[in-house]
Amino acid sequence: MKLIAKEIVGEHAISMQSGHFLYNALKDNINNDEIIELDFTGVKFFASPFFNASIGYLLKDIPVEKLTEKIKITNLSEVGRRLLNLVIANAINFYKNKNDESMKIISKNADEI
Repeated sequence: MKLIAKEIVGEHAISMQSGHFLYNALKDNINNDEIIELDFTGVKFFASPFFNASIGYLLKDIPVEKLTEKIKITNLSEVGRRLLNLVIANAINFYKNKNDESMKIISKNADEI
């Protein structure tokens, strides 16, 4: 399956709102048997809020291994790729730390019962 980012978000992949549109398209298709090709042809500008609200937010639902297995990103500029990699690293750390903190709270509450 191929998703054309420009058809979903336009030439400017910068806002959280446009990132959320892409997130929904990816989430709706990530559990299919097909690999998703996410094609960024024609997308000229990128910002971290876009990637945070799309790929970064997707990492709350799936492990990074599934992300790299199921989504193949094509025609993304070098600047866009660096920004995406930074967002992925930050999301991995965020969700890991969030889960670690949740486990501490659960353990503390279990000790009090």
